Formats: sequence, structure tokens, C-alpha cells
Amino acid sequence: MTVLLFSSFTRTHFNKCYEGKSSKDILKRVAANALMSLLAVSRRAQKHALKANLIDNCMEQMKHINAQLNLDSLRPGKAALKKKEDGVIKELSIAMQLLRNCLYQNEECKEAALEAHLVPVLHSLWPWILMDDSLMQISLQLLCVYTANFPNGCSSLCWSSCGQHPVQATHRGAVSNSLMLCILKLASQMPLENTTVQQMVFMLLSNLALSHDCKGVIQKSNFLQNFLSLALPKGGNKHLSNLTILWLKLLLNISSGEDGQQMILRLDGCLDLLTEMSKYKHKSSPLLPLLIFHNVCFSPANKPKILANEKVITVLAACLESENQNAQRIGAAALWALIYNYQKAKTALKSPSVKRRVDEAYSLAKKTFPNSEANPLNAYYLKCLENLVQLLNSS
Repeated sequence: MTVLLFSSFTRTHFNKCYEGKSSKDILKRVAANALMSLLAVSRRAQKHALKANLIDNCMEQMKHINAQLNLDSLRPGKAALKKKEDGVIKELSIAMQLLRNCLYQNEECKEAALEAHLVPVLHSLWPWILMDDSLMQISLQLLCVYTANFPNGCSSLCWSSCGQHPVQATHRGAVSNSLMLCILKLASQMPLENTTVQQMVFMLLSNLALSHDCKGVIQKSNFLQNFLSLALPKGGNKHLSNLTILWLKLLLNISSGEDGQQMILRLDGCLDLLTEMSKYKHKSSPLLPLLIFHNVCFSPANKPKILANEKVITVLAACLESENQNAQRIGAAALWALIYNYQKAKTALKSPSVKRRVDEAYSLAKKTFPNSEANPLNAYYLKCLENLVQLLNSS
């Protein structure tokens, strides 16, 4: 039914119902809402939209809106300008929402958006987007969808685009030379009360953090220094703030590659702060600091720094006595990664407190999981402990 409905929504009908109509036209709003719903639920609808040049048409509309806004901003009559802006902003919002739904989990559509210069167009619109919170949310949603599992899209945010789509020098101020830098600036300056935009911008950064190019921009910008300024809970509060959790999720994605692992270890005091954060709770993500420790333990360049920090070793060893089985697995895997092919770690971890915990955890795991092959996670946990015991008992 969905596909039949969409197939009747041909290019000609779209022209009649949507393009060229005023933003106040009821038929235009109905057509746009129907198309958004179809694109959100049907891959075949996305395919038809791609063939009908919906992506290119939305991009052309966004370029036209940008030119119109820039031109109108140079004209007198603020009241008339504001009234006109409202209608144009609504049109821009609809175009971005159509693009968002068309690109959702569709690499072919994302490639088309990349070729149509989605990022340079959004970059040129950025000063206007900054002036409207609802427009900011929609643009961040679009970018989150665009960059999800799409490395080329992530890299495109690092490209300088000011030459391709210049922005008039008005009271809105200058634009950074890449959209990636605009996003980092937004995340650094976001007011705490604007939680929705804050969450969206960190979700986008978490996508981008999986890209080598984007990690390079993050490192050069010194953006990660902001993590060290986060405040820990005070008094009887045992829960980390939502902003802290957003930062931890970002760092976890950064730590997925060796280059990101080294970036984290270059932050002076980061290990100590993560150690303190591991003592607090959060309902949705209680193990984030441990997972970051786990990842950074795999980098050979990081092992001496981690080994020199007794607090981190204590936290990882304590995981083996945790009531949380996921924490047990993370601790065992991190210690195994740390000791693997690193003689100094083997010597350091032979301390009575660490070795005792490893031996006791291994003995208990063999009794608790006699048929570990039936559960891959239990099997992996046993394998980690078995290798730890062998390495710590070897000369």
C-alpha cells in the first residue's frame, strides 16, 4: 500500500503539490508530511524519491533559500524581513526533514547527497541555523542520519567549503572554514539549559569520532580539553550528569581506534578523572569509563602510562570481584590486553592483590560456567582469565 501510494506521487504531482507553492499553502504542507512519512518507513519510497531527483531538488531549494536570506538581510525594514524569514525558515525546515527521512539507513541516497554537496550547503546556511533552535535540531538530526555508518559523509564535514558557497559578511559573523569546526564550536559553547540541542550535537560528534579525518580535526582543535573541566557530583549525589555521559559516549567512540586511544592518553589528568567517574552510577550507561579503559589498554604506546597509574590498575582488578558480570568481563579483557606482549606489565601485575583476584576469579568462573561454550560471553571471560593466569604464572 505504501509503495502504491508513493508510486502515484510522481514527479509531476510533486511539482503541483509542493514545489513553487507558498509555505502557507495547505496542500503543500499535506504533500510534504505525506512524503516524510513514506520516506521514513519505506526503502522503496526512498528509491523512488532518488529517481525523482528529490535530493537534488531539496538541495537546490536550500541554496535558493540561503541566497534569499542573505539578500533580504541587506535590505531595510526589519519587521517585513522577520515576517518573510518565518515563511522561508519553514520551507528550509521541510526540505531538511525530507532529506533526513530520504537518507535514513540508505547509503545510495547518502552518496547522492554527498555528490549534491549537502555539507557545503548546510555550512553556508549555518549562521541562519544558529539563530533558530528548532532549525538547529532538524539540521543536527539530518547530519546524524547522514553520517551514521557513512565514512565518506563524515569526512566531508572536514572539508573547507567557504569558497564554494560564500556567506555574506553580515551581522551574523564569520563562519569557520569547515562544518566540523562549527560543530565543535557549538558543542563547546552550548548552554546547559538547551539539553535537546546539546544531546543532538554530541550524538553527531559520536558518529564523527569514528572517522579518522574527524578525529584529526578534534585533536587539532583541542576540543577534548573541555572534558577535563567537567564537574563531578557533589554531596550525596551518586549519579553522573547527563552532559558527562554524553562526553563518555564520545570518548568511547574516539577510543575505538589506536589514534583515538592515544589522543585520550595525551589529556593530562584524563585517566584520574575517568577513575573517579567509574565510582559513580548512571542508569543507562554504568560501565562507560571501564569500556574506555578497556579500549586504551590495547594500544602499545599507552601501556606504560596505564601501568604507571595505580588507580587504573586497581579499578580494573576490582572489576573481577564485581557483582556485575559485564564489569567482570571488561576488567578481565582489559588486564589481558594490558599484559599481552608486554613484559613490564606481567611483572607489575604479579602483585599479590592483583594476582589473588585473578586466581580467585578464574577458580570461581570454572565452577560457575562449566559449559561455557554455550554462551560466547562466558567463554570469552574464561579465556581472558585463563590467559591471565598463565601469563602471571610464567617466568
